[in-house]
Amino acid sequence: MAAKKTVRKKPAAAKRGMKKGASAAMKKRPTKLAKKTGPQRAARKASRKPARAAAKPAARRANTAPAKPAPRKRPHPAVVHWEIQSSDPARQRDFFSNLFGWNIDANNPQDYGMVPHGGADSIAGGIGGTQDATSRVTVYIEVPDVDAALARAEQLGAATVLPRTDMGMVVMAQFRDLEGNLIGLVEGEAG
Repeated sequence: MAAKKTVRKKPAAAKRGMKKGASAAMKKRPTKLAKKTGPQRAARKASRKPARAAAKPAARRANTAPAKPAPRKRPHPAVVHWEIQSSDPARQRDFFSNLFGWNIDANNPQDYGMVPHGGADSIAGGIGGTQDATSRVTVYIEVPDVDAALARAEQLGAATVLPRTDMGMVVMAQFRDLEGNLIGLVEGEAG
């Protein structure tokens, strides 16, 4: 009886990465899975250290919060608030809430309905009562000095309705323009 020939199997690591008919040189090359040990590993680690050390300060800088940009100055005073004054503000709030889907918050001592802005390109407003039972729409312009703006408006023929008044969260005033429109002023960092 003839002796059986034993077939020697190649280790799994040697089989990986080799294609059929690979040359002898290819067979001797280490595979990706083979770990580098000893001097090769130490040399590879050392070559990466300077790059990592240089990257650390940049990484630290990237993690710090960016500096807050300086407030942008406007080229001229801007409309910063609108207001609908009504003899029945609750009815007006319901009307505009149903019409536009506005979330109007009148939970404050003045029962003044605050309407949040609708996005970056819009301004907030409000719906409140009127002092003289006349409904109106008023816009408020932000100025650096309410008293100076009122004085200038009067020089040009306007009539002050509400002098400079500190309302707590805002300093404001109102005047009637040459046509009788009620215009509001809000003191801020305009101009």
